[in-house]
Amino acid sequence: MHRIIKIAAGTAGLATAALMATATAGNAATLNTDGSGFVGKGEVQSAFGWNNKAAQDNQSKVTFTAEQPTSQALTQAVSQTGVEHNFQLGVQSATQSATQAGTQVVGQDLTCEFNNGNGTKVFHRDGVRDGERAGERTGTREGQRTVARIGERVGTRTGEQAGKQVGKVASAIDAKDKVTGQYTGWYLKGFTTSVSSTVGSPVWDAPQFGDYQFGERTYGGWDFTFGGFVYRDYNFGTYSWEDVSGVEWGEWDADSGENPADCLRSQNADHITQISNVITEGDVTDGAIKDGDVTVGSTEAGAEFGEYVVNGGIEYGKITEGAVTNDGAAKVFATFGGVTKPLTITAPLV
Repeated sequence: MHRIIKIAAGTAGLATAALMATATAGNAATLNTDGSGFVGKGEVQSAFGWNNKAAQDNQSKVTFTAEQPTSQALTQAVSQTGVEHNFQLGVQSATQSATQAGTQVVGQDLTCEFNNGNGTKVFHRDGVRDGERAGERTGTREGQRTVARIGERVGTRTGEQAGKQVGKVASAIDAKDKVTGQYTGWYLKGFTTSVSSTVGSPVWDAPQFGDYQFGERTYGGWDFTFGGFVYRDYNFGTYSWEDVSGVEWGEWDADSGENPADCLRSQNADHITQISNVITEGDVTDGAIKDGDVTVGSTEAGAEFGEYVVNGGIEYGKITEGAVTNDGAAKVFATFGGVTKPLTITAPLV
């Protein structure tokens, strides 16, 4: 990268206020901010290793330039896209029907009173009848979404990165020989060209980002790995019992020679003044429960966890250049026969 920087006479440039070398009068040197000043013969003579004769012979062939290291601060806008992933639990409900068999103890008491001299007959017998009742229970089970059910949301974040590029400014200096019997040095008349700044490639620090600004999270389809349902107890209704005709009766409890049928025969109706036939329901014994079909309900989203962000690529925006500043002392160089030598004349930062 090459820049041309115009330096007006009398303004800050390659060097600050005049620099006076603390040497003998013959070696005295000054350098002003506009490139004017003085270089003593001894400065150049020492740089090239000349004796006095060589210095006198080559005096008019020496040219001068000045350089000063510089730096320039840079900032660059950056942005980055990130995708945030997470997992989410889900809860699924279910309902299961069932039937339960049951048995019930029943008793029958039969009493009839005859008016033909046979007296009162009392009979009793026990039996069992079957029944069935329907029930229902509800349950839930939990599962976790797999990678196919990861939620994601896209966000962007912005920031900047700081950088620096270094180079140098340089200009030729017009010089005029000074003669006092012998050459004693050169008058520096000022910069002969615009001061140019040559810089290298930027050197950047790591980008500094703010927080992501995320949009709404979206999910794909459900893909659960479920455990078994955890059920509550069945909630059963009442038994539906079979008719009395289906009761499995035991033997009648009757005296010898007596038959309960005597109370129930139609031909004995005229001889019976009173009859009682009572069936009493007894204890119920619950039988086995037969599980029915499971009806799976909807899946409800549960807690979210395990958020993590996958950073995308960084996009680099506009570079803002700061001012070019001097980073060290200016130096004067003498050139002779294509060979350039630095002189001991230096100046502090501008």
